[in-house]
Amino acid sequence: MSRYVLGRRSPGFWETPSVRRLVVVRHAKARGSSPRGDHGRELSTRGRAQASALRAWTEPGQLLAGLRGTAAVSDAARTLETFELGLAGSAVCARAVVDPALYNGTRDVTTRDVLDALVGADPGYGDLFVVCHNPTVSYLVSDLVGGGAADGALRDGFPMCGVAMLAFDTDTPTEGGCALEFFGAPATNERAS
Repeated sequence: MSRYVLGRRSPGFWETPSVRRLVVVRHAKARGSSPRGDHGRELSTRGRAQASALRAWTEPGQLLAGLRGTAAVSDAARTLETFELGLAGSAVCARAVVDPALYNGTRDVTTRDVLDALVGADPGYGDLFVVCHNPTVSYLVSDLVGGGAADGALRDGFPMCGVAMLAFDTDTPTEGGCALEFFGAPATNERAS
């Protein structure tokens, strides 16, 4: 997968800035309740299988192979566990920032909130990942892609442990300034909750 776009300009070649990716991940299936409340809900058996299947996508030759960057992660137990099982320690994740502002259990987390968290976590190079909740992930992808392709992809909702890969060629992702390259969820054989 080419990370640069080459063009011809007289006299010689020129190179555009590197295209970066934003990978938006919805947390995997969580348990219905927790003694620690919504914030403390951990992944179910099915959710752990989903997050493990996500990790397979980081292996060479798979969807996320070749990406490397910084993750911004909600501090809820289910998003942390999705990140830990799916991305942490893999070749795609150079560093991570846990950000309580990405948890939407006490307030609506807007696209602007997520972009602010990404700007705060972004070292200015490499790809970006965000692991958080729905409906935030649905609104984020729709706003960044600008409807059309996003609306079609999101027609049936954003699945548990779903992944949207967006490309952008600016310093940071902007509303309407990203292209949707992939949308889906890793398959598992696990059917238990």
